Amino acid sequence: MKPVARRAGLLTRELPDELLVYDREEHRAHCLNRTAATVFRRADGTRTVADLARLLDPDAAGPAGEAAVQMALERLDEAGLLAGGPVRPALSRRDVVRRVGLGAALLLPAVASVVAPTPAEAAATCIQSCTGQLFGTPCNGPSSTTAPPCDSICDGAGTCIGY
Repeated sequence: MKPVARRAGLLTRELPDELLVYDREEHRAHCLNRTAATVFRRADGTRTVADLARLLDPDAAGPAGEAAVQMALERLDEAGLLAGGPVRPALSRRDVVRRVGLGAALLLPAVASVVAPTPAEAAATCIQSCTGQLFGTPCNGPSSTTAPPCDSICDGAGTCIGY
């Protein structure tokens, strides 16, 4: 198996020890830890799971490293970040920790995903408190019990004012 990471429709941002990936089609953001990010970057269809395990950590190559790569591929597939067919299920995190040992458990991949609102959804959202909000953020003014929602904007200093 030579996995391929999806590249189309994605925006990426490198951060220390992690990679942020924004899916422009699904409006989902994914934060990949070092292990998952390495597998994502290197999964170009030319490397096997064993090759990816050696790239992660030459000392952890073998069944333990391959289990960590397989788990990373499963997490990336669940997040919609792999091209091609489904990835065969990996071992549970508990089984992988047993294989790699507690010291190498830092290799375990993590992919945290959140759904981001579209620009239209974000603009249509009213807030109740302007504390810490930028000027122009839509808010419900003090008379919102009788006025329609979003009848005011934040002034940038913590107050909701009518326009």
